[in-house]
Amino acid sequence: MTGYEEKFSGLGSYVERYRPAIEAALRAHLPLAPAQIESRFNEAVEYALFSGGKRLRPVLTMLGAELVGGNAESVLPAAVAGEYIHTSSLIFDDLPCMDDAEMRRGKTSVHEKFGEGLAVLVAIGFLNASYGLVFVNHANLPERAMLAHAELVECIGAAGMVGGQAVDLALATGAGSSKYAESESVRNLKTSALMRLAIRVGAILAGANPIDLVKLSRFAELLGDAYQLSDDLIDIEEDDAIFTNKTFVGESGREAARVRLAQTIDDAKRILVENFEPGEARSCLIQFADYLGERRS
Repeated sequence: MTGYEEKFSGLGSYVERYRPAIEAALRAHLPLAPAQIESRFNEAVEYALFSGGKRLRPVLTMLGAELVGGNAESVLPAAVAGEYIHTSSLIFDDLPCMDDAEMRRGKTSVHEKFGEGLAVLVAIGFLNASYGLVFVNHANLPERAMLAHAELVECIGAAGMVGGQAVDLALATGAGSSKYAESESVRNLKTSALMRLAIRVGAILAGANPIDLVKLSRFAELLGDAYQLSDDLIDIEEDDAIFTNKTFVGESGREAARVRLAQTIDDAKRILVENFEPGEARSCLIQFADYLGERRS
């Protein structure tokens, strides 16, 4: 085991322990059409979802539940919902009318392989399938399930994924460069919304109190900022020539970005240490924050 692997061994062990159950749950709830209607749709669904993702968002949902005293396996369907929403966001992000990306995770993007129209339908299928999953194990706890459902709606909507995609479009055209570059949290609206959903929905279904949920929202926002900063640092290392100054890294330089990333991660970990009891869930979430600062891809 390398030093890098040893540093994140707790998180890695947790992911490996639950990955088979996560993969099984992802497959059990797939939004598949009857084969006699359109089999190529189903092929595209499987292609989009089983493309080598790390499944960190479902893990965050399970850790969010355990952090407040809940059971990880009971929130597996909600964890699946978060992964479906994330997958839909990647499909939308790659479309010709958005980023126009030909590749995703080293594979041909969904719209390039299956066509733009079918890609849109698959993304909508994932979104539609996500809404009911928070009720699967919590129909007898309707208040928690409804709060979790509202969390999904907020994540997908104008204050989350949709709004974040609009910011991406504005940055791509230059329409919002000066406005958005000043605020990482605005530019990271989509990333932070997905992080917030992943962590909070598990905690909500586990019965977290409102104060804990506020703390977890702030923790997720900081994770979103850290994720985007680390993403930008990776991008500029891979291809300095195409990097613009529309980001903090582009405007302030790599060293300043690394300092800001470290501070953001420290702030996130402090929230956990000061507000939640020690245990495996807290330890894994701290390791996840550190992982964002050192990830290589």
